[in-house]
Amino acid sequence: MRLCVLGSGSGGNSTFIEHQSTRVLVDAGLRAKEIVERLIRINVDPSTLDGIFISHEHHDHISGAGPLARKYKIPIYISPRALNHTSSSLQNLKNIAIGADLPTQVGTITVTPFSTPHDSVDPLAFALRAGSSRVCIVSDIGFIPEAVRTRMRHSDLLVIESNHDIEMLRTGPYPWSLKQRVMSNYGHLSNEALAYFFSEYVDGMQRKIMLIHLSKQNNHPQIAYVSAVRALERNCKDAEIIISLQDDVSDIIEV
Repeated sequence: MRLCVLGSGSGGNSTFIEHQSTRVLVDAGLRAKEIVERLIRINVDPSTLDGIFISHEHHDHISGAGPLARKYKIPIYISPRALNHTSSSLQNLKNIAIGADLPTQVGTITVTPFSTPHDSVDPLAFALRAGSSRVCIVSDIGFIPEAVRTRMRHSDLLVIESNHDIEMLRTGPYPWSLKQRVMSNYGHLSNEALAYFFSEYVDGMQRKIMLIHLSKQNNHPQIAYVSAVRALERNCKDAEIIISLQDDVSDIIEV
């Protein structure tokens, strides 16, 4: 499989995955025009997309999905509960129901959603398998429970949120109510929480790890990178760490 994060953060999230002739997006939270421009930058024709998988209904994950799907006639794979909390413009498109622990086959890629703790109606992460390659994409998650840890095992590439540095968030510009939301068990994953997972639970199988959804206000790429590297020294020190940013496409990762 080949994967490229088109953009990740509170300004919009979208990830492109390809295997042979099958091409899908996980989320489409950037403006549709921006998604198209970023796809073209990596030599992908948006009309060749086979589906858009939606993790949850928050604006930064769906804002470009409707216009993109409408223009290029792309089916949207979304939880019925999440769909009910979107606008009618999205509900009137071709939607295919997905649910936790129910594998969906799109071309050569098998996509298995699984539930995550986040403050939305039916939040999902995704395990994708094609041939012998396995990718896991986990974003917008307040903490990592055992059920999610189980789903992430044996991934060749783990794409996971490293949203904020706790001290930067506490002393930063957000109002206290928003800080509480972000730090809660249904908010976003901190560098420190991810580091704990890496040091205690990572199985050593991940050859590549991409950190996503970094906060511009409450994190810094170097802080997130160093935190992850130090935590992986014991169990997975040979893993390659890649940082994804909001304003640019990531490297194209092959597994």
